[in-house]
Amino acid sequence: MKTRPGPRKHFRLPVRLNNLAERRNNLMSRLLSTSDVASSQRLDYWNSILENEFPGMSVSAARNISASWKTRTIGAFRVMRINSQKARIHRWQSTTPDPEYGRSIAHIVSEGTCLAFREDAAGLINTGDLAIGAAGAPYGLNISDRNVAITIEFPTNLLSINIPAEGRLIARSESVKRLHDFALTVLDDEFNVFHDEENAEECISGVFSALLHTCAENTAAAMDDDVFLCSRILEFVENSLRDNTLRTNMIARHLSVSRRQVQRIFAMLGVTPSQYILTRRANLAAFMLRSPSFGGTVTDIAMEAGFSDAAHFCHSFRRIFGVTPTEYARLHRDN
Repeated sequence: MKTRPGPRKHFRLPVRLNNLAERRNNLMSRLLSTSDVASSQRLDYWNSILENEFPGMSVSAARNISASWKTRTIGAFRVMRINSQKARIHRWQSTTPDPEYGRSIAHIVSEGTCLAFREDAAGLINTGDLAIGAAGAPYGLNISDRNVAITIEFPTNLLSINIPAEGRLIARSESVKRLHDFALTVLDDEFNVFHDEENAEECISGVFSALLHTCAENTAAAMDDDVFLCSRILEFVENSLRDNTLRTNMIARHLSVSRRQVQRIFAMLGVTPSQYILTRRANLAAFMLRSPSFGGTVTDIAMEAGFSDAAHFCHSFRRIFGVTPTEYARLHRDN
């Protein structure tokens, strides 16, 4: 049985993060769940979460709703993974809409379906589809049971994408999948492992911008140029993996392109430069560990593969392969 939310109880929730130190702490994701409160209080708690994070939003659902919300803020982008039972979500239904809110929302359904509606239009968002809309106008969502969605909130003026008043629905595609999968990596608890560059926040924000643009608009000529530049960048990275100073700026300098161009090319692949370089280094190390002639130490492998030190190598390798370098080598010797 569905009920309308009654008078709201006040729950202590994390405040919005503003100053520089707090923004840096966003590299740690936040997780909130209705399982943290008594069954009879879950709908009120869920409404409190959403009202705190999304002005003008309310939920109608079963009072004992099971739902969770995980988020990380990177620069001007806020990335969320929302898991919920069947519910009806409204924005600006009982409060005055804010047309100057200045934020847009990209909504990708990971599991289930979602019916998005405005006053004069409605559209079904299936698994894998992307919907982009302005967050300052009234809208609603009817979400299916056991629904999982990735939501990305960003300043509307950061993108040159044309978003009509009724929003824009983009069907499932490889571009949408890359945006979805990159958002999941951003929400991962060990996301920091892949990003040690000083401009990591700018770079990650750039990936989101580029991926959203790629989803919304592609031109054949631009894609041809990108393919050529991509092959040059990947070839240079492959030949430079053993250099532990390899960074975005180094790639840009050696290929006589801008840092933003380098970031945009990796965004087409759904990764940041740091993610790609670290993963390739780990794979290079794995190749050496599998070699019948392997006889060096873990430190030797780390230095040969371009890692700055053995501790960073071991942590990164285990994060990617699920075992330590020593265990990996032993498993492959045994086989």
